[in-house]
Amino acid sequence: MVWIFAAVVLLLALLSPRFRKFGLALAGAAILIIVAIILLNERNKPNPVPVATDTKAKPATHSRVSDLDDYLIERQDKDDPEAKNRISLTEIRFGQIKPTFGPQANAIQSVQARLYNDSKRFSLTDYSYYLVVQDCVETTPHDPSTAQCTTVYDQRQRGAPVVVPPSQARDISISIPVDSVTFAPTFKILGEPRIELSPTETRAYRSPEHPQPAASTVESVK
Repeated sequence: MVWIFAAVVLLLALLSPRFRKFGLALAGAAILIIVAIILLNERNKPNPVPVATDTKAKPATHSRVSDLDDYLIERQDKDDPEAKNRISLTEIRFGQIKPTFGPQANAIQSVQARLYNDSKRFSLTDYSYYLVVQDCVETTPHDPSTAQCTTVYDQRQRGAPVVVPPSQARDISISIPVDSVTFAPTFKILGEPRIELSPTETRAYRSPEHPQPAASTVESVK
């Protein structure tokens, strides 16, 4: 190695007066060679390829929360397999659906609704939904009959935890996510909003807080 040779030459130059002048010159040359080699190696190193980022990607936190929710639902389904059958989709409905606009103009921040449990016996403990937001724009000004509706957003998700006793209702709120990088709204309403909200799954888990009555054979089938 060049640096070992330089070290030996420098040591001899310090210990031997006769070799000092010639040794210092060799040590200096060796040091210059070492510096040149280091610079050459640094120059020849390949440039790292920049990692492409997806600005529309969802935050990892949201993914971890969703995975945890799925795990908990699967575990509860194993513990109480009849929970999916106690309340049919025809016994669940949404009413009083309306958008809430945020600080940015024409941007929907959330959707408010009332969740009805029409079951006479069982308490609703979990549900999933399908949300569709349409933008209805009039092709002729001030003529609602000419409005053309286009779907600008849809969402399939599990609803926030809520317990709705038999023949009762609870108010719910569904947040509309914004861009994870710019925090800009994912869509804007140019005309009039039209919102459709429908249930896709129901659960009526049995627990000490919500002891569901035993289901009959007819009621246990969707």
